[in-house]
Amino acid sequence: MGVKIMLEEIENDVNDVVNTNFVYEDTGVVPNKSDSDLTYESGVDKKGKKIKTCVLFVDIRNSVSLTEKHHNQTMGKIYTAFTKAVLKAARYHKGHIRNIIGDRVMIIFPSKDCFTNAVECAISISHIAQNIIAKSFNAVEFKCGIGIDYGEMRVIKVGIQRYGTENEHSKGLVWVGLPANIASRLTDSANKKIEETYYEVLRHPINLRKYNMYLGLPPIYNSFFHFEGISKLDNSREPEYLPNIETLEMTLEEFANQINCSNTGELKMIWGKFVKFTKKTRTTIYPEILMTEEVYNGFKKANPQNKSIQNNYWKVYKHHIKNVDQKIYGGNVFWNSNNI
Repeated sequence: MGVKIMLEEIENDVNDVVNTNFVYEDTGVVPNKSDSDLTYESGVDKKGKKIKTCVLFVDIRNSVSLTEKHHNQTMGKIYTAFTKAVLKAARYHKGHIRNIIGDRVMIIFPSKDCFTNAVECAISISHIAQNIIAKSFNAVEFKCGIGIDYGEMRVIKVGIQRYGTENEHSKGLVWVGLPANIASRLTDSANKKIEETYYEVLRHPINLRKYNMYLGLPPIYNSFFHFEGISKLDNSREPEYLPNIETLEMTLEEFANQINCSNTGELKMIWGKFVKFTKKTRTTIYPEILMTEEVYNGFKKANPQNKSIQNNYWKVYKHHIKNVDQKIYGGNVFWNSNNI
């Protein structure tokens, strides 16, 4: 088969995906590749499933630098021991492994009791990492990070039909949903010391009484907001900015998106007038397990007498983790050997 024919075939496949519907059925169990209700036939609606549940990611910390420092055989043993341990912990806590990429593992839980199972699975993995793997490979500074979120996940079947030994590797499931992204973001920060650069901004807030937000904005904001057929209210007696000073913390990206330079070279800011701004850095040390507030609340509601709840082992962490817009709770929590 020539390249041209292959490209034409792929173009037909893409057109088929674009022009057919994807239909998702609600489920409370975690689908697998053998699920007959998941389809990827050409020319017909593609059938998928959706599930509201907890998603957990776990990742070995500093795996690249560890591989550079230690013998390949040592790292091979660590990957094997840790992945096998995570698989067994997931199975014990009713979780299903749905992705393994290098040293990162994704676990999805059935909807029923998902908060309890996900958090207790995280505690088990933390215990394994700290009290079994790290002690067994004491020459290696072994750590892992765990992140958990809750929400709706959608799954579809992808792949092509192949014959022989390649058939199994040519098909798979794709999981799509914000909880996977958020859990992955939390995993990236868990069990790490994160240094962040930010801006502390002091400004006079814009006086919203002077500008009706539905009828217009000051000219300096026109490059950010465009309204057609509207005009500024005649509130000329109102000051443009309020006399009080507010203090804000902004990421580098937020700060860059807020500033604008006028024709006279004056530095302007959306929603306020600069008093001053200062570039600062801060260091946050995150624990091994991070979860969103929704996961914490679900776990607490289901297990009000749990020791980790009663003893306040889970703390709120102030954060600026990208895409995470709710509180996060975290802790270095593992099982008490006397009570297992």
